[in-house]
Amino acid sequence: MIKRAEGVSVSSPDQDAFYRIANEIITELGPILGTRPYLGIVRYDGEFIYAEPALDSYREFITSFSKSNFDLLKLGDHSMPISGTNLAFFKLANKALIVIYIKKGLIGQLLIFKARMMKYQEKLDALIPEKPKPVGASLTIPPPEEPEVQKKASTPVKAQIIPKLLKEIGKKDKFPLQEVVILNYCNGKNSIEDIMREGGLNRKATWEILDKYTKKEWVKITYTGHPTYIPVLSKEIPPMAVQLGVVNKKEFEISKMCDGKTTLEVIQRSLGMPREELNETIEKMVKNGIIHLEIQ
Repeated sequence: MIKRAEGVSVSSPDQDAFYRIANEIITELGPILGTRPYLGIVRYDGEFIYAEPALDSYREFITSFSKSNFDLLKLGDHSMPISGTNLAFFKLANKALIVIYIKKGLIGQLLIFKARMMKYQEKLDALIPEKPKPVGASLTIPPPEEPEVQKKASTPVKAQIIPKLLKEIGKKDKFPLQEVVILNYCNGKNSIEDIMREGGLNRKATWEILDKYTKKEWVKITYTGHPTYIPVLSKEIPPMAVQLGVVNKKEFEISKMCDGKTTLEVIQRSLGMPREELNETIEKMVKNGIIHLEIQ
């Protein structure tokens, strides 16, 4: 019987086989890395098959990342999605990812595993059940060919919110895990919907992080297409805020209409403000972290 490491969990009837694979990888990598590697084996659906306690604080993220990205990674690919954290994903099998974490050292060291990982492919794939095929997959009918004229027709650019990180996250920078995950997806290409999905957060929680780093000038919120803007309060503004000089009277009146439903056009008509004046005030309120702009 293989000796069990304290706190290690294995979710499989083939427990001994997974322990053997994990122990073999740890024993091989430890001396090369000069530090103890901690291992997780995660199935295509995000379910942990093998997990060491050192990964507990990352479990939720690992599950979400694996479910969202398993099919995007090719066999032999790797991903290091959290800057400043020595956590790496390796797709060395058709049905599972290996997750390796080290507490000290450089994350680049983990790439040593890439030259050694494929020898574990057959062992892992033999132990894990086949990935179920999507219901109705065999009935997929290719779409009819579009007429040539229709193909050439220009497609309007979809209105989207695209956050962009303005500063590089350094190895010594310290952030809460969920925040650094969100920041890493702010690459100027992912929409807020993409970031919510990859980060596993709802819209309100995602905006709280984006608002925080927009105010710090770490993130810039950009927009594509021709959106209709809807201002939303990032924080409550009490009536005393005007007397205290936190906001002026004009900003306070605008803030009362930032309910997530009212467009800028409606606010302009209701307050009778010139559009240029309203835009300047809105821009200032966004910069000060009072509101953010959703789109319709």
